[in-house]
Amino acid sequence: MRTSDIAEVAAHGVERAGLLALPALAPFVVETGRALARRPLAPPGRGPRDARLGGGFPRGRISELVGPRSSGRTSVLLRSLARATAEGALAALVDVTDGLDPASAAAVGVALPRLLWVRCGGRPDLGIKAADVIVRGGGFDVVAVDLGDLAPHGARSLARVPPAAFVRLQRGVEATPTVLLFVGPRRVSGSMATVAVALRPRGVTWVRSGPGLLAGLTAEARLVRARDRAPGASATLAWPIEPRFETSLPPLSPPLLPTGGEGDSRDAGCFPRALGPGARGTRTLGTRDA
Repeated sequence: MRTSDIAEVAAHGVERAGLLALPALAPFVVETGRALARRPLAPPGRGPRDARLGGGFPRGRISELVGPRSSGRTSVLLRSLARATAEGALAALVDVTDGLDPASAAAVGVALPRLLWVRCGGRPDLGIKAADVIVRGGGFDVVAVDLGDLAPHGARSLARVPPAAFVRLQRGVEATPTVLLFVGPRRVSGSMATVAVALRPRGVTWVRSGPGLLAGLTAEARLVRARDRAPGASATLAWPIEPRFETSLPPLSPPLLPTGGEGDSRDAGCFPRALGPGARGTRTLGTRDA
């Protein structure tokens, strides 16, 4: 602030009209009795549960989705990407630990031709820089940074990321209609996050008539941070898993090559075709073995 501005503030005292007249201070003056403008929301794709958690992730802001393994964080992430791409929008996934399975993403509805996939090789510092470039480039409905479960060296690299990097990310996304979402086992962006949802596994269900087959997972989603509403709201998420039974035995691999003996049809007198006679792991029977 300039010296002349400080002198003008001193002349006006703490009069609100005087503060609003100063361009340097006007953006920071809070008008009492006036609600903050709500940002447009991007639902993560869980239907009525979205409304219970506030409607979704705000556009032009940083949001966080955190939880341990088996808490459903990847499922929520993929459904958020699926919802965006199904509506014809572009989405970007900054995959810090290279953990995305494209087949699983396509199975839940992610349109892979409309998804930008950035692999970072376990380096979160590169992931944050990539997210900054993508956000400032524009054109994406959702930009998600999946931190995954970092190895020790990756965790140390993330700890060295300065808080100013998240301030820069917030400055880059705030004038855009983009959702910037961080996904990982714990929160990383601190006060820069407008919304933070924590997932916690609650239990598993098993197929009653099957041999120990998994039937589904349940988790609790809790709103732990929100600037425009009180945190604490929760919802239960469930992911049913359809059991699959194999009805036929797979073919022998590798196929067998007959040795030409009369006993081929009733015993194992064959060589693996990929190995051949005399190869390592096989043994030819002779007269002394008979």
